[in-house]
Formats: sequence, structure tokens, C-alpha cells
Amino acid sequence: GQVFLDHEFTLEAMRRHVRNHRVLHMATHAEFVPGRADESYLLLGNGDRLRISDIEVMQRQLRNLHLVVLSACQTALGGPNQDGTEIAGLSSYFLEEGRAEAVIASLWSVNDTSTSLLMQRFYAILSTGEFTKAEALQQAQISILYGENLDGLEARLGNRGRGIAVQSRVDPQTASETSEIGYGHPFHWAPFILIGNGL
Repeated sequence: GQVFLDHEFTLEAMRRHVRNHRVLHMATHAEFVPGRADESYLLLGNGDRLRISDIEVMQRQLRNLHLVVLSACQTALGGPNQDGTEIAGLSSYFLEEGRAEAVIASLWSVNDTSTSLLMQRFYAILSTGEFTKAEALQQAQISILYGENLDGLEARLGNRGRGIAVQSRVDPQTASETSEIGYGHPFHWAPFILIGNGL
């Protein structure tokens, strides 16, 4: 895949490149204001805002996506309607007809380090080709819950988990500190849900 960090993560870069990929992952700040789509947005790397109207315009580019991952805070949290739409938020705009098949999004504020570890595990498991998106997310969450290292994860998954490899993007100093703390509390692994086609 391609990585666009900081000032390279722009609306124009998304428009140019998203059509050629099957997964779009956005790890950035987000804000959803229920009932006020014009005030809801995902923050781009150059400080601009990706608004709902921008997502609407990008319908053609989003058509081939199997998965959109919104690993920012509260990207699956909608309004207080209590009719099922309260779990909609920004994620729902990527799921409208003719757009992405599935979205992984969060229900509450998330920790950067544990989210990074969860996402690395998710992609490593998914890349084996042995798991659906839903299964890969579940197994990554279980791995974080039990504080498994990669050997433990591969052993638990048996033949289906062979070939799991993760290249950590976490600072070694931070990683050693966090391994002592652990991320077993649901705050770290439970906010992420998969909406749409989980296959």
C-alpha cells in the first residue's frame, strides 16, 4: 500500500490514489456532530478537514474499497436517537450504496499506542488470507486482551495463523513500557467494531 503522513495526507492525495486500493485506513482526529453534517469531519494531515460533502463527492473513488478503517476516536458514534442510528457516525457515510463494503470504526476515545498494536495485529492476521475481516478483528482483539506476543498469537491460531508477521511501528522504549502495563482492559481493544460485510 501507500502511506501518506502529515502534510502528504490531503484530500487531493486521497482522490488520486484511493481508487487503486482495496483498503483505506485513516488514523487521524475525527469529529461527528449529530444532525449537523456540515460540522462533522476527519482531520487531514495538512490541517484541512475531510467533510461529509467531500465523502459524498468521492463516491466513484470509494467504489472498489473492501474496507475503510477509521481508527480515530468515536468514528462509529452517532447521535442519541436510540433507534440503531446511534452507532452510525462518520462510518455510515463510507457505507452508502456504491461505496465501501465494510468499515471498522471506534465507539469511544482510543489510546494511540494500543490502537497501533491492535491494528498491526489485525492487518497481520488478515494478510494471511485465512480469516475474514470480522474474524481478523476478533482475533486481534483477543490477542490484545490476553497480552499475547506474536509467538503466542501464532500458536493459538494454529495452522490458520501460520505466517503472521508484524513490523512494529511502535517506539521500542514505549513498547517495553506498555508490555509491562498491558492492554487487557476493554478500553484498549473493545471500541472497534466492524460495520457492513464482514467477509
